[in-house]
Amino acid sequence: MKYLPKQSIKTLSYTLILLCAFYLVSPALPQATNEPAPSAETTTNNPEIKKEEAVPAPKKNPGLVDLFIVGGWSMYPLLLASFVGLGVALERMYFFFANRLVSKGYNQDLTDAIDESGLDGAMKFFETHKEDRITEILQNGMEVSSGDPELFVKGIEREAAEVITLLERGLTILASVSTIAPLIGFLGTVSGMINAFDAIANADQVNAKVVAGGIKEALITTAAGLIVAIPAMSFYQILTGKVNGFATEVEESANRIYKEYLRNQAKKLTGIAK
Repeated sequence: MKYLPKQSIKTLSYTLILLCAFYLVSPALPQATNEPAPSAETTTNNPEIKKEEAVPAPKKNPGLVDLFIVGGWSMYPLLLASFVGLGVALERMYFFFANRLVSKGYNQDLTDAIDESGLDGAMKFFETHKEDRITEILQNGMEVSSGDPELFVKGIEREAAEVITLLERGLTILASVSTIAPLIGFLGTVSGMINAFDAIANADQVNAKVVAGGIKEALITTAAGLIVAIPAMSFYQILTGKVNGFATEVEESANRIYKEYLRNQAKKLTGIAK
């Protein structure tokens, strides 16, 4: 076996060392490519070459003032209608809570008093229930009747009409607000759609942004009209129910007293006949 000379061994060793060094260092070196460098125009137009793009900040939800402004002219009468309706509703609710119209079980207690002591028992019952508004109606009706059932009926009708008129004060305003507010909202809807079609007619190219403003105005005014009308209608129904319930209580109590008047009148006629 022949051995290689020392000079050849050294040369081979140096070669292996250089190859190993090049293998270790090559990943860190820039890789040369045959493709031409992208131009500025290519870099600008090609979205894949853009490694970092500015992320737009998320849009905040519009506030009430922004929606009011976008809604256009129809929002002003709707705002006025909301103030009027809210003011009337709060005033009426305070009136009904501050004034006791009829206490619970009033008619049954009045019937028991009449069955026990007749009309005198009814007058004593009224003395213990002066805070009830229904007592004022019945008591005044009995005072003007002079024992005549027909005069009692007329007196009750007059007294009840005065009190019910007081109770119904302002309810027509709530009814008007609940009716007019949606109409104003629909009118704003029509105005918004007109603006949307006008924008389409004046635009060279039609896209969503062209009609978005008009459609947004239309939807906002519609929603605003319903927001004003629904509470107004709710308060109107609640307060009307209270008035109707009070009128029913007055009618039942008056009928009970009226029957007692007829009974007393029949007794007098029977006594005269005898």
